[in-house]
Amino acid sequence: MSDFVVDASVAVKWFVAETDFLVADELSASNHRLFAPRLIMTEVANTLARKAMAGLMSAAEACLYLRSLPHYFGGFLAVDELIEPALKNACAIRHPIYDLIYLEAARRLDAQLVTDRRFIAKIAGTDFARHVMLLSDWRPE
Repeated sequence: MSDFVVDASVAVKWFVAETDFLVADELSASNHRLFAPRLIMTEVANTLARKAMAGLMSAAEACLYLRSLPHYFGGFLAVDELIEPALKNACAIRHPIYDLIYLEAARRLDAQLVTDRRFIAKIAGTDFARHVMLLSDWRPE
């Protein structure tokens, strides 16, 4: 069994039918242990709020989804211990720190970060790339 770190872009797909939401559902139902930095609660809440304000779900549904989010994970990592190395890496590759916090969580766990973002293109060819996987490339074992 392998461990994966899941970012907010993937976690939102457990609640909203977006591109690759079926793959996200398969990942959540797999025998893999899923982790995330605690930051994921804030990021998912923000996305759910935007969806509710756009009329794509009710505020009550958004709150229900947010309350269920921790059940998908084997645990959350404290952000405090991830921020400084993420900051250094964000400055080095000139990319927003949020993705680097998830990446640092994956590095700490010797796991892969599963994402559907363009972050992968940014880190292609770097040592970071071995810790990142596109959601669309994930396959059940």
